[in-house]
Amino acid sequence: MKTTESMLAVLARAESELPHLLCDGQGWNSLFVDYDFPHVKRLWREYDGAYRLYLHFIYSCEKNEAMYHTHSGPSAMKIVDGGYEMGVGYGSNILSPPPIAATLIMSAGSTYEMSEVYGGHYVRPVGGVTVTIMVAGKPWENKISPKSTKALDPLSDSDVEMILSYFRNKYPQ
Repeated sequence: MKTTESMLAVLARAESELPHLLCDGQGWNSLFVDYDFPHVKRLWREYDGAYRLYLHFIYSCEKNEAMYHTHSGPSAMKIVDGGYEMGVGYGSNILSPPPIAATLIMSAGSTYEMSEVYGGHYVRPVGGVTVTIMVAGKPWENKISPKSTKALDPLSDSDVEMILSYFRNKYPQ
């Protein structure tokens, strides 16, 4: 029987390789995710042929502004700096979020995996910017998810360099 590597294991492996992946700054793409709250400055790249690796700066917002969302495929996250309130739910109705089943306060060093197609959450940074690493697997087949109609812009060169510098300092070679 074939075993599949957990997303937490992929995250740990990607984090261990991060100093090498940051060394020349090549291969990274950027987006400013501002179609809803919280706003996110994101760098991402392909990782290990089957995954995407994301570096996030997530900005604070009001509790009632934090967007509940599902992910397009399995994922795992680590909070590198800061922290956030996270509300977790489960449901297949794409038109309205399910009830929040659990609310957690996640702090630096926390990791978690989201491996169910209809599992979702909202995150709301508390006390300022929260910095995270995320890995995502291939999208689930036949999953229908609402998509934003707003085109996302790339980050400025100075924002890209700020994020790369932050992670290079946090994960030196």
